[in-house]
Amino acid sequence: MCYRATQTSKAYEYADYYKAQLNPEKQIEDQVYYHANGFSHPNLVTIAAKEGERQAERMQWGLMPNWKKPLPDMIKLSNNTLNAKSETIFDLASFKGSIMTKRCILPVEGFFEYKEVDKDKLPYFIHPKEHPYFNIACIYAFYQNPENQEWIKSFSIITGPANELMTDIHNTKFRQPLIISNDQITNWLDPNTSKEEIIHLMNPCDDSNMAAYRVDRQLIKIGNAPEALLAI
Repeated sequence: MCYRATQTSKAYEYADYYKAQLNPEKQIEDQVYYHANGFSHPNLVTIAAKEGERQAERMQWGLMPNWKKPLPDMIKLSNNTLNAKSETIFDLASFKGSIMTKRCILPVEGFFEYKEVDKDKLPYFIHPKEHPYFNIACIYAFYQNPENQEWIKSFSIITGPANELMTDIHNTKFRQPLIISNDQITNWLDPNTSKEEIIHLMNPCDDSNMAAYRVDRQLIKIGNAPEALLAI
């Protein structure tokens, strides 16, 4: 599964690359994540569509559907919605309200995954070979906090079966984040895209634009520091 990723560019750099507007409704701070741990629910830059235009804005990692439940219950739920399986996304209550019309991408310089070797778990950093970012396919949702009526926008990374490279690295679960190509982004973001086309877009990518290297086994202890990206 994908619970750790990297965003080291500024928000305006993602907006420029994807020809998107920065969300005018709130200021986007330039927080840098060398190692974003999903379980801490960081606010990462995403690209979505609004009225036909691409928009860059920060969303909280860990999907919270717009259910009428207290915020503590929804935060607990969000620990289980960091990822959404492509095979069940149209069926599960947490995700089926978003997949048809609320899709976005998470641009990342790479993501982390663990390889099991002799009962030891070794972290790897997976990154693009040719393009600056992976376009990770996601869904999003709006949740209104009943205590203060504040809206929280959150997302979940879609995962699917691993390709050859990721099968070797993620050799216990054989999963990977769903990565789409640049020429698929418009159709992915379009809320009018048909279910059949969405399913087609969720076909696993090959590993032709993917490379990986080992990082320090103390990745979790290093936290959000530049050292998280250093090869060993």
